[in-house]
Amino acid sequence: MNVFQEQRGMISLFASRGKKEGAIVAIILEELKLPYDLHLIDKPEESDVTSLPVLKNLQSDGEHVDLSGFDNVVSYLIERYDTMHEVSYKKGSREDEEVKNWIASLSPEPKEAHPEQHRFNLDADDGVPFARKAINLYLHLEQHLQKSHSHYLVGKKCTLADLLHLPYVAAASSAGLDLERFPELTTWYNRVYQRPAVQKGVAAVHLKI
Repeated sequence: MNVFQEQRGMISLFASRGKKEGAIVAIILEELKLPYDLHLIDKPEESDVTSLPVLKNLQSDGEHVDLSGFDNVVSYLIERYDTMHEVSYKKGSREDEEVKNWIASLSPEPKEAHPEQHRFNLDADDGVPFARKAINLYLHLEQHLQKSHSHYLVGKKCTLADLLHLPYVAAASSAGLDLERFPELTTWYNRVYQRPAVQKGVAAVHLKI
């Protein structure tokens, strides 16, 4: 079943309803003020692609982009459209490397350049309770925010580092954890979640936070 119809002159985003990956892509589109057409898919197994979200960009100038998978979609949007660095930093800068490090910390595999890096694979089915892994993450974030005195994880700008961590911090109550035990993290969470683009992206994909 092909559900991926393209619309010329408009970015089309196809995402699973209620999933954090689609919500983060929608948030980035909102932050960059890019017009897009959102298609929510309730049964991804019945579509003709296995790696959601999917982004299609068929512009009137002939540009035709067809990407699937969270990493590919996000990288394209930031490299192609975030020329003013609204949600990113200049490539190769110290801040850019810090953002990459935060992203890598949520990866299940250590990066060769940073084998000693803190890693928090909260989605892994490894027998470790989510709450225990979440507490370790929250402690790490709390300590960082206390030391950095910045509004966001990297500097004073909301980046992909913040957006990737947001759903895990939002899951505190459902995991039986009291987020207010981490005052700096609570302040950070409220600051990120109250951004208009975040509100719109979360609501559009029906992500429960």
